[in-house]
Amino acid sequence: MSIMKKHHRKKVLAVPFKEEWEQILAEKWILWSRLGEQQRDRLRNIIRIMVDEKYWEGCGGLEIDDCKRVIIAAMAGTLLLDRDLGYFPNVHTILVYPEAYVQSQEMVGRDGLVHSGSANLGEAWYNGPVVLSWKDAEQSALHPGRATNVVQHEFAHALDMLTGMTNGTPPMRSRDVYASWHALMTREYGAIRSVYEQGGRDVIRPYGVSNVAEFFAVTTETFFDAPLRLHEHRPELFDAFMIFYGVDPRPWFEGNFDG
Repeated sequence: MSIMKKHHRKKVLAVPFKEEWEQILAEKWILWSRLGEQQRDRLRNIIRIMVDEKYWEGCGGLEIDDCKRVIIAAMAGTLLLDRDLGYFPNVHTILVYPEAYVQSQEMVGRDGLVHSGSANLGEAWYNGPVVLSWKDAEQSALHPGRATNVVQHEFAHALDMLTGMTNGTPPMRSRDVYASWHALMTREYGAIRSVYEQGGRDVIRPYGVSNVAEFFAVTTETFFDAPLRLHEHRPELFDAFMIFYGVDPRPWFEGNFDG
């Protein structure tokens, strides 16, 4: 990172977090009050940097405002609570549609193009934009616990792409864990595919076993949005993702949600 960029980030982080943004988080993201104070402080920094550095554009007639920027940046930032992976350095542009939209392609290829599924809720391009449906992002913020979060899904793809490939193996904390990660992911992926082939159901929804890139993205959103269920039904998978992300989201889901 250049000296100029470091200096600019220091200036951005030196400015107090906006009271309006704090209010947005308190009112529009149900999990905000469930996070620990250190986690909230970390997210405030991530939000400030992402809002400042990314190019945000509304598409399909949607007007981009601070509410959308802050909520999206906050949910994406949960992936970085304990990971020093930059602020999604491979994502320069975030495009936000009012709701589900028509995708330009329908494939997952070596070029890094990854789709979130037939519902057209989001896309993540290799060294390109992240595309999101605001309706679905907002629903995830207001109604957590459904094991679906389009923001976390697409930004998980962005982390996966940091290695130069979309293969379900993002940058690990150390070189010596790649083999064990691959072995566990291969075993769990195969077991879950077998469940669906036999007509069963699993905490990881079927789209998660369409390919290894989607397995990482779907498991990520399940880990952050339905951690209690993931821990109950796939404890080894939960533990691997807890080590990878360095956070245990289970306390966020203890007790009932108001509203």
